[in-house]
Amino acid sequence: MNLFSETYNCYYQIMQSILTNQSAFTLTELQTGISEIGYEESLLYLIPKLKNREWDLLKEKDGVFLSKISKDFYVPLTLLQKAYIKTILQDERIQLFFDADELKHLQDLFEDVPVLWKPGDFYYYDRFSNRDDYENADYQKHFRTLVTAISHNQYVDISYESKTNHRVHHHYLPCRLEYSIKNDKFRLLGIEQSAKNKNRIEILNLNRMKEVTLLPAFAKKPPDINKSIRADYYNEPVRLLIRTERNALERTMLQFANYEKNTRKIDAHTYECLIYYNKKVETELLIEVLSFGPMIEVLGNEPFLQQIKQRLQKQKQLQNSFYFGQYENNNM
Repeated sequence: MNLFSETYNCYYQIMQSILTNQSAFTLTELQTGISEIGYEESLLYLIPKLKNREWDLLKEKDGVFLSKISKDFYVPLTLLQKAYIKTILQDERIQLFFDADELKHLQDLFEDVPVLWKPGDFYYYDRFSNRDDYENADYQKHFRTLVTAISHNQYVDISYESKTNHRVHHHYLPCRLEYSIKNDKFRLLGIEQSAKNKNRIEILNLNRMKEVTLLPAFAKKPPDINKSIRADYYNEPVRLLIRTERNALERTMLQFANYEKNTRKIDAHTYECLIYYNKKVETELLIEVLSFGPMIEVLGNEPFLQQIKQRLQKQKQLQNSFYFGQYENNNM
């Protein structure tokens, strides 16, 4: 697993970008480059290894760094990388990104490569069962249309079925597609064209979209969606303490990758993480935090902390009721 992680994860992508860059750069530029490709917390892991020459990959002189790799450096795909690609091709969500001919071509390229695991090897115990139908042809078409619109800042006409089963029809500027691990669903973050508050972000589930059509209208510049999302944040973020046991730090950074957050090291075994969020995703964030058990301690904000306590108390009551019922049955 360590070999796989070092070969194909985000850190590998960051280091590849740094090492193939033939320009000299300062420590500040190095930090900026790492943050742009990875996350802010990536600095906590990578910078010490590069500065202390644990990874002896950079030359340093007068505070300036230069890659030791020559400009003609080329690395062919390893068998492990090919196996990873072959494994990803088994995931049914891959159909959203490639059409049938493209998938057939990729599958033929890696025909003789073994897979690392099969989709059926995993059991998701904390995931909702009413997942999206990724094999549905209309769903795939809608997804690709939205990807095109986002790439070109193009407006779309969306016919949508509300939770009350009413058909609504609006024009949107799609801004971002997000995937929910807990719901196993994709959702669109977009701005409604006719809305009074033009910066308000609307969240639409893809599985409720009945028709998506590109419009001959384009935004002059992409909206600052992060700024719009921040406008709906709670005044106080969720404050977590993360223990480094059982690889908890890396697991939490992956789990919370879609949230804006700040992470800093408290001591050798503890990190503090501030997660910024809005009301629409609060329940999902609660479930995600609880899934880490004792590896995470919630310190605030107070409303979020109270909800955590209420959920844990309710869970304890249900467990007590279950064990009491078993005791009564065994003594009847």
